Amino acid sequence: MTTTDQPSSQLSWRWRALALGGALAVAALQGFAITRQSLTSDEAYHLLAGYQADRYGQNGLNLEHPPLLKMVAALPLLAAPRPPIPVTKVSVALTTLQALFADPAAEARARLGGRSLAAAAFGVPLLLVAFLLGRQLGGAAAGIVLAVTLGLDCFVFPVLAMIYTDTAAALGLGLSLLGAARFLRRPDLSSAALGGLGLGLALASKFTGLLALPPLACALLLAPWRGPAPLEGRRRLLAGAAAIAIAWATVELVYAAANRHYDPAYGREAITLYAENRSTMLVEDRLRPWERPLLALERHDPRAAQWLTGLLATRAQGAIGTYPACNFGTMHSKGRWWYFPVLLLARTPLALLLASGVALVTWLLARRRGGIARRRERLAHQDLAAAREREDGGALLPATPPRPRLALLLAVTAGIYLAVAISSNYNAGLRHLLPVLPILYLPAALWASRRPWRAAALFAALFAESLALAPTWLSASNTWWLGDRDPMRFALSTDNCYYHQNLIALREIADRSSLRPLHVLDPTLGGPALERYLGGGVGLAPESPLPAGWYAVGAAVEVCLPAILRSSAGEMYGFPRYRSIAERWLPAATAVARTGEDRGYVAGTFHLYRLGTALPAADRTSRR
Repeated sequence: MTTTDQPSSQLSWRWRALALGGALAVAALQGFAITRQSLTSDEAYHLLAGYQADRYGQNGLNLEHPPLLKMVAALPLLAAPRPPIPVTKVSVALTTLQALFADPAAEARARLGGRSLAAAAFGVPLLLVAFLLGRQLGGAAAGIVLAVTLGLDCFVFPVLAMIYTDTAAALGLGLSLLGAARFLRRPDLSSAALGGLGLGLALASKFTGLLALPPLACALLLAPWRGPAPLEGRRRLLAGAAAIAIAWATVELVYAAANRHYDPAYGREAITLYAENRSTMLVEDRLRPWERPLLALERHDPRAAQWLTGLLATRAQGAIGTYPACNFGTMHSKGRWWYFPVLLLARTPLALLLASGVALVTWLLARRRGGIARRRERLAHQDLAAAREREDGGALLPATPPRPRLALLLAVTAGIYLAVAISSNYNAGLRHLLPVLPILYLPAALWASRRPWRAAALFAALFAESLALAPTWLSASNTWWLGDRDPMRFALSTDNCYYHQNLIALREIADRSSLRPLHVLDPTLGGPALERYLGGGVGLAPESPLPAGWYAVGAAVEVCLPAILRSSAGEMYGFPRYRSIAERWLPAATAVARTGEDRGYVAGTFHLYRLGTALPAADRTSRR
């Protein structure tokens, strides 16, 4: 019996020690991620929507994301002695959310409490699902390697605790994959129910949860037929219907909890605001034909109307391409087919890239040696699987399903997900690939699980890289060894530079190095957030005189503003508005860079300068 074939009850002490050490390292990094990253504007909006659903029973905000994750993360805000956020409409939500930064206690509850709950409810279960998924193909050791690898990945573990919907959607897809894998071996209603529950959790968290449908459909087609075709066909249809029914019941229950005190007038107004392009989404006129059908549906099922409104708005905004991305110094609103493949190369840890490459070469060499050894291993594995199934007596996750069919199911799931991502206009970071990262990391996990020392070396390398990047993980890339030479070189779409998760890191550096007075030049940073993390008087308007002192200029500002001016209306959605922003802010940033003393880059996303003398506005504009 090889190491990877061992059930968890027979793992050697080495693997048990690796599992325990890996779990402790993951927990330590999660603690860093929760406490050392500032609250982002996206997180604040999700918390605002979740709090309104938790406290007031109204789900009229942020319909572009279903409410499950948001409601869980916002629960700590209920402990506030007075409501930190009033009931608001979606048309003014982005202004209202600044109240979270104005109240220190609310910000702490949101950032620490909300992230801790998100990690406990979705992040940790996702790692457990990764363990079970790895176990399906390579035994308990492979499951340990896959789960710990995800938990130590410096570009993954920070997201597991942040209040974004990607982790919850990844958990749902993972559960649907486990249900599908179980169905390949036991095509029964209980397997379909597990898959349906995963699909429901994914759909109640994010609209890309629809991509949890392909693995369930593949399982219905690929599972061995064990009876007459007509009877087996009816069983498959019944299993599929049961999975869909459980999934939709899950969605309905989540939306019902978010609308406990549903106000029809408020709910209908929210749908109207989205349909008429007066919400936080840019949909132009694409939802106007849907306004009357959505309002008609609201009279019968408000929960379904809200879900469908969010889905249609997300689809419309994605088709328009409203989010400009800056890649390699150019601004564009339409997605690039190469974006996610290049992103995987730039934001996968070096040790994991190396392990994946070695795993691929090893697999190709093994195939060239012939099929005798593989046939023997397959027969031995089938015997072991049968023995495990007899021992556990039909547990929820029994022995390994047929490997070729399971491998095909995983390949189809990953292929469809990546095809959708590549064809999308949402070029917005690695977190959008989080649901399929366990599949993409499986080859490296299977290779490393063959020897404990390989797993130990992989864990140590991942942990060391995560510590080296702390706490600016999300704004880094696996080319972090370039240091200060060009931190924006591989900041694809600059999405992680605009999350503003590094304000706490900037404050710590400013306090430690006595960088006072400190001023920040960045048009994407709101005043309340800057004052919460850096103190009053930090933010400057671009037209005001520039006093002497220290300046933190957004590194993305220095790249994106010139790129905007080089772009055109045909390449960028909303180009006139972005051009006016660039023309307003670029002279101030350029003046600081030209006149100030360059002190390199700090906190991952800021270029630090020291201005010895004040620079009047007139001097700045004259040199423009």
